[in-house]
Amino acid sequence: ISFQIEPKEFVGIMGRSGCGKTTLLKVLGMLDKPEKGTVFYKGKDTKEIYGTELAKIRRTELSFIFQDFCLMDSLSIKDNILLPRILDEGKKICENLTKKFNINKLLNKKPYELSGGEKQRVAICRALINNPQIILADEPTGNLDSNSSEVVMRTLESINGEMGKTILLVTHDPMIASFCKRIIFLKDGQVIENLKRADNKEMFYQEILKRMKNL
Repeated sequence: ISFQIEPKEFVGIMGRSGCGKTTLLKVLGMLDKPEKGTVFYKGKDTKEIYGTELAKIRRTELSFIFQDFCLMDSLSIKDNILLPRILDEGKKICENLTKKFNINKLLNKKPYELSGGEKQRVAICRALINNPQIILADEPTGNLDSNSSEVVMRTLESINGEMGKTILLVTHDPMIASFCKRIIFLKDGQVIENLKRADNKEMFYQEILKRMKNL
């Protein structure tokens, strides 16, 4: 089954454990090459993208957000956010992002001094520091409580809606998935269905629950 990700979409990838969600995200993010089939990025086969071209795309056009945050405890929050811009000037961008996501007062702290929700917002700011077109989020709420999870998902909603970023999100949680505009369902490594969201988020949540029961 073929599918296409359009600019400014907010797409969830769902399925049972071991079905290939993270593998698909890595393939779409050009961390791994597909063993079968073809992935096109801006009309070009990703198998033909390598070397300096691939490095530039990874640095300026794609960003990842991870379940375990992947922050460096030896660095301040400010330096963690600025790390992807080590070759560029980014202090003003860092300041604007941290104000937008309400963590500007934490810049001189270390990651171990922050809550899980704060750490993930730091990771989100780091993902945005190079102004990427696409953000790939692998279970970004997996280590968070329900309140922090909702804050993070509201943040991702605003990044998609207000900043126009394309977001691909892996999750096993139907409630988290209901924030997305479209869901790609996987089973045994295969894409089996695309489900689009109408205006009603609660109805979308119920539809996701039905689909997950059949996986």
